[in-house]
Parts: sequence; C-alpha cells; structure tokens
Amino acid sequence: MTSHPSPIPPKSEQILPPGDVPTSNPLSTARSLVLLQLLSRLLTFTLNQVLLRLASPAVFGTAAIQFDLICSTVLFLSREGVRNALLRTKSNPSGDDAAKDERQVKALSTIPFQLGLLISLIVGSIYIYSSDLTTTSQPNFYPSLGMYILGSLMELSIEPVYIAIHRSNPPRLGVRLRAEGGMAILRSVVTVTSLLGLGDKNALLSFALGQVAGAGWLVVIYLKEVKWDVRSLFWSNKVEEEDRFNPHTVSLALANTGQSFVKHLLTEADRIAVARICPLDGQGGYAVAMNYGSLIARIIFQPLEESLLLHYSSSSPTSSHTISLYTFTIRLSLYLTTIILSFIQPLYPSLAVILLPRQYQSTSAPSILHLYLISYIPLMSLNGITETFVTSSATPKQIREQSKWMIASSLVFALTLFGMTSKNASTIFNKWSWNVEPTREESLILASCSAMLVRIVFSLLHAKTTFLSKFRVKDVLPDLRIIIWNFLVWLLLDKLAKTGRWEVNWKGWIALIGTGGVLGLITLVFIFLVERGRLHDLRSSSKGKKVE
Repeated sequence: MTSHPSPIPPKSEQILPPGDVPTSNPLSTARSLVLLQLLSRLLTFTLNQVLLRLASPAVFGTAAIQFDLICSTVLFLSREGVRNALLRTKSNPSGDDAAKDERQVKALSTIPFQLGLLISLIVGSIYIYSSDLTTTSQPNFYPSLGMYILGSLMELSIEPVYIAIHRSNPPRLGVRLRAEGGMAILRSVVTVTSLLGLGDKNALLSFALGQVAGAGWLVVIYLKEVKWDVRSLFWSNKVEEEDRFNPHTVSLALANTGQSFVKHLLTEADRIAVARICPLDGQGGYAVAMNYGSLIARIIFQPLEESLLLHYSSSSPTSSHTISLYTFTIRLSLYLTTIILSFIQPLYPSLAVILLPRQYQSTSAPSILHLYLISYIPLMSLNGITETFVTSSATPKQIREQSKWMIASSLVFALTLFGMTSKNASTIFNKWSWNVEPTREESLILASCSAMLVRIVFSLLHAKTTFLSKFRVKDVLPDLRIIIWNFLVWLLLDKLAKTGRWEVNWKGWIALIGTGGVLGLITLVFIFLVERGRLHDLRSSSKGKKVE
C-alpha cells in the first residue's frame, strides 16, 4: 500500500455507513450460501465416496483428522479474531475519514497472514515432535504436511480481499460462491485423480496435492476480483501522522483472538483427543463418521451462521427485527432436533449399510456416526446460532466473560471424558443397567456435547441480557402440532424398520427409505405452513428497514 492517501473506494468496495442497514436480505444471503454448500458438497460427497474406497483408514485418518486439524488451527487462530472485528467495524460514509478508515481496514486485514507464518511454525513443530513413529513413517509424510500448511497460508494471503467483498454494500457474495465452491470441487477432483494415478503408496501425497490445488483456485478467483498490488496483501505502509490500525478495532480483534483460542480448543477437542488416544485405523473410522455427520453442518449451519453474522454485525442488537430473526432461527434449530430424532433414529441402520464402506464397518464409524447425528448435530445447530449473536454484539468486557464460560466448558469436557473413560465407568454403567458402555470415541462425542451445553447457556443469557423483556421463551419453542406429528412419524418408521424387511432385499429397503422420504417432505411442508406467518413478517421487516 502506498503512503499517500488513497481515494474513496468505488461503489462495489465501499464500506457500509454507520447508520445504514445492509441492503442485502439475511434470508437471501443464507439461501445463496446454502446453495453454494449444497452444490459443492453434493459433488464432493460423491467424490469422497471414491476416496473412502481408495484410501486406507490409516491414511484417511491422518489426512482428515491430523492434517486437517493442523490447517484448521492455523486458519482459525490467525484470522478469526481479526475477521470478526473488521466485519463488526463500520467506517465513516465519506471524505478523508472514509479513506483513512479504508486504509486502516486494509492494514489490519494483512495481519492474519503474518500471524499464520508464526502459528504454522509453532503448531507444525509441536505436531511433528508429538507424533509417533507409526504416523511419521508413512510415505511422503513430511512433504504432505508441508503442502497442507502451504495451502493454509495461501488461504490466509487473500484475507484482505475476503474482508473487502464482505464489507461492500451489499456484500459481493458471488465472488465467494465461485471461489469456495470451485475450491471444494477442485480439491476433491485432484485428490481422487492423484490417488488413481499415483497409487496407494502415495495416498497421503494425493490428499496434499488436492489441498494445495483447492487453495490455489481460491487465490486466483479472489485476486481476479480486486485489482490491488499483490504486495498490499501482505504488508501495509504507515501514513505519516496517522495510526496504521484503528485502536478500537485492534482492541476488539485482540479480545476476539484470545477468545478464539479457547473456542478452537473446545470446537476441536474431540479431534485433538482422538488424534492422541486412538490408533490410526480408529482415527480413520472416526474421520469417516465426522465427514458424514458434518455434511449437514456445512450445507446449512455454516452458511446460516455467516449470513446471520453479517446481518447482526451491521444492525442494532436491540432492534425488533434482530430479536425476531434471533428467535426464529432458534425455533428452526429446535425443529431440526425433532426431525433428527424422529427420522434418523429408526432409519439409521438401513442407511449405514450404504454410507460406510465395508472396511469401515469394523471400525468405530457406525456407532460414532449414529451418536453424532442424534446428539451433536442438534446441539451444534443451536450453539452456532446463539454464539453468532454473541460474536456480533458482545463488548470486549462481555467477550472476556464469555472466555471464562468457555474455560468452564473445557473443564466440563475434561471431567466428562475422564469420568466416562475411567475404570469406574463400567461399574456405573452396570449399576444403571445400560446395555452398552460407550467407547472412547463415543465418550468424546458425549463430552463435547456436555461442553457445548455450557456455551449455549451463556449465549442465551447474553441474549436475555441484551434483549431484556423482549426475549420470551415461548417465542423459540416449537409448535406443539409439529412435535406431535414427528412423534407419530417416529412410531411409524420405527415399526416399519423393526419388521426387518429392509434387510431381506432391495425392495424392502427402498420401501422403508421411500416412506421416510415422503414423510420427510410432508414434515417440511407442515413446518412451512405453520411458520409462514413468522417467515413473511421476517422477510417484510428485512426489506429496506432502518436500524431502530
């Protein structure tokens, strides 16, 4: 970046004025992001089926659990705090102050890459030092790890462009749709092609090639959209008599980064634990279960949370529209819970036989996937929605308070995991006449759920404090008619599944799954009819509404 003042950015890159509501509709934003995830995930889901049958559980566990954990750690700790702070910060609408604010935003947005260099060095060194010989002796282990880290740094390098397109008015989501959709697809295509071409001995290297190829696509698409000097992506020059960074934004970024460290430990606690206490084959089974279980999270939860974050960050936290949107999304999350319990529980055995390859049936994958779907997914939905509001509205003091709750939740996780895996656990399970004692992998899921409940409680208390009397519990509870309908659906599907006809031949299997599909469509239509009044009001209030 040059040292002289830059002009006001063009309309496509202008920052949202402090008094305006974003012209983008949060519902349409979520719809676009869901479409991105749906199309890319459907293709990558198909390609992953090929990967599961080409790669051994040990290789898949190393790539999907350990290497992916390294990447997510570098990305999350480097950019999460800065990204959230910049998306929350509003600039002056015009004049020299607008140019100054724009320079400060661009300057701070280069920090994630610089942090990434340091964090990747620290995290990579710790990982190599703590890994056992079984892991590090795999063919191409070190080159593959280096390529995974390189892919993470490539993603961090375009963070200034990401911030620019999301701070535009309206956000230029088309760029992101092309970048992230193509990234997911190219990564899977390159991995599958490399596995077929290089063979089993170079399987780990094939995953690394896919990682770098996907990151390369992301970089190219983003750089095509913003005509900046490439050097400005990594460093910014200080203008005389002007702070390089906005002090308030830096304070918020530091608070968010500190909180992100604790949040990341909690979010990835299960993968950290499974990477330490389970053999490579067990990690492969766990990775397969997580891959399937997180499909719905990536298609629906992540886009919804990101669109809510964009909306909340640019709106008054106490406006009636914000309160309505908050309660409506929680209500939808609770509907999802009733759907999962009524459909997944009876249909899971018939689905597991086609979702999991034969070599994974003997691992922990079947039981982990089942437990993940019926317990972790509903809580993940509720936690993501409630924490998004905290992220977009909490003051530095409230963020520090949240960090204390997160520390408490980490203690709950540790105590739960210790209690369920200790020698006395068997005695307790026998005393309560439970049929099956949870495995280590299942204990990790249950411990993560207990920790997530603590975080959800804090987020709800934060909303109650912010909204005061405007937040009513009855506004988030599912409609009783939907609950009764889902209970009847569960009874019917459970009865059909217990006949065992689906195990005899394909006709019985198709009849069971087809019945579940028809009942699922009816359930979604029923929910829409019950909630269409609230949905209509929400859409109306989001179109051109001024912040209250």
